Amino acid sequence: MIDSSTNLINTASNKPHNYHEQSQIDQTLRLREVLKTLPPFAKDYFRAIEPKSSARTRINYAYDIRVFFHFLMENNPVYKNYTMDRFMPRDLENLEPVDIEEYLEYLKVYKRDEDGELITNGEKGLARKMSALRSFYGYYFKHQIIQKNPTLLVDMPKLHDKAIIRCWILWNLQAIT
Repeated sequence: MIDSSTNLINTASNKPHNYHEQSQIDQTLRLREVLKTLPPFAKDYFRAIEPKSSARTRINYAYDIRVFFHFLMENNPVYKNYTMDRFMPRDLENLEPVDIEEYLEYLKVYKRDEDGELITNGEKGLARKMSALRSFYGYYFKHQIIQKNPTLLVDMPKLHDKAIIRCWILWNLQAIT
């Protein structure tokens, strides 16, 4: 585990890093640890998205993609005996849209591997995990490493607008009654 209280020294100026710099360092180190738990080919994707995404987004995507591979190993008979290091890009190509739909259903409630904690996802969580997976697939499809992208054939989860509560209306209604 990375100790975020560690305050590394900026070697160029011998000054402690500010909060933002320290946060970037901590997140980069955490991402490196998470990448060790993913299939080796996944590093290419994360290296490619680095210039156009924040460290926090990359970490969240790495966690989301790790959940996807764990789902495959736990629920897809083809990958029952797989370990993370056995996955290859062609395995992504072998999946069908129904596999992605089953993954979305799984994400609604599942147990986290590390501690067995029950995880639930609402609309936003499902949408972000699907975005991570679409981006992951999209990278390999765009670079012609895979020929099929089943994530494009699966609808994104519907995001409903939150109800806007107008406090002044409620206050006025209470004042009238």
